[in-house]
Amino acid sequence: MSQTSTSISFLIGAGFSAPKGYPTGRKLNSLIMNSKNENIAFHTSGSLVINTDGTKPDLGFKSSHQIEFDFFCKLVEYYNARNKEFDYEEFYDYITNDLYLDASARRIAETFANNKRSVDSLFSGQKKILNQLATCYLKDREGKKFYDDLPYLADKYYSGYTGIMNCVSELSNRHIINIHTLNHDLFFESFNHTDFLKGELCDGFEELGSKYFGKLDVEGRSYMVRLERYTGNYNGKFRLYKLHGSLDYELFYRTEKGTFVPDVYIKSRYGIGHTNQFKEVNFTNSEMGYQNSWINYHSDFLAGTTSKIKRYNEPLLFNKLVDEFRKNLENSEKLIIIGYGGRDKEINRMIFQHHRFWRNQIVIVDPYPGEILVDLAWKLQARIIRKQLNDIQLKDLWPD
Repeated sequence: MSQTSTSISFLIGAGFSAPKGYPTGRKLNSLIMNSKNENIAFHTSGSLVINTDGTKPDLGFKSSHQIEFDFFCKLVEYYNARNKEFDYEEFYDYITNDLYLDASARRIAETFANNKRSVDSLFSGQKKILNQLATCYLKDREGKKFYDDLPYLADKYYSGYTGIMNCVSELSNRHIINIHTLNHDLFFESFNHTDFLKGELCDGFEELGSKYFGKLDVEGRSYMVRLERYTGNYNGKFRLYKLHGSLDYELFYRTEKGTFVPDVYIKSRYGIGHTNQFKEVNFTNSEMGYQNSWINYHSDFLAGTTSKIKRYNEPLLFNKLVDEFRKNLENSEKLIIIGYGGRDKEINRMIFQHHRFWRNQIVIVDPYPGEILVDLAWKLQARIIRKQLNDIQLKDLWPD
């Protein structure tokens, strides 16, 4: 790759994945609010279980995690009755903070509690349930979450995305492309297997030299598969920063003197369970082995309108990603915003503080911008392009 002196920054939100069939915020809210009607159950391992034949899983008994889910459904009903509209981000803030002070919610929880399961333990399990439900529903219209099984697309055509991805490809001839996404899904990564990105996407995770593995079970056989871990190295032409985490990001906990200590963020792979992740360690001077991080039930991504802001300070991953976002805003020649509703106050603050918008151009792509986004565009002196992603041309983003 020839070195370039400038970079272009993108900020993409849920609207970017919408043409692929991913649920927007409103749809995801509805799915979570009505999750009690879904054919799901929670295993003793803590994993969310779905039958492939459309029936509700019959585990023969109710695990403690299933009871947490039953309480979750009642809590959602109670919360929704108090609010005009259910928003899972605001609900996440509620179960993080206000739930513990809510006497009415405590009375509901008491009907699920017993001498082995306290009200506070029910409360503490709610974030895990919400995370797993969001993970369950974040899939495209074909039901896909992972795209590593797709063939390489040799021509520059992708239904719903041809226009915008051609622009990204063309801009990369003269600029480094920084893609900052607030999405948890893995859809953007799928473009790495196309002629748009040509395998030149990097995300700060690397497999080479990793001591982390996942146990993959295939037709009665088990394999240890090396996993990528976060190193913070961005060397590709296209650089992806998932500011709010991802469906395949997990925090590995090492065991130290009988306790679990946060070690490093790793990327899971298709078919590897959350509890089947290991680190290669020296038990003695001569003996090597694997240390299991078995306490994870779900992937790690940020949620909550205010809760996520606190997690921006976590040093192992999110603080580093936010620092990269700030630096890229300061150094980018242009900021292109796609599919973002403008509701994240902290993201907006960082744009105002770190992107020199009075000198550098900001472009917002949204065919139907809402009032909040229009107001944000006015404050940022940004230009709104009211086109579908498939129809965007480079002259729209770069008219000069």
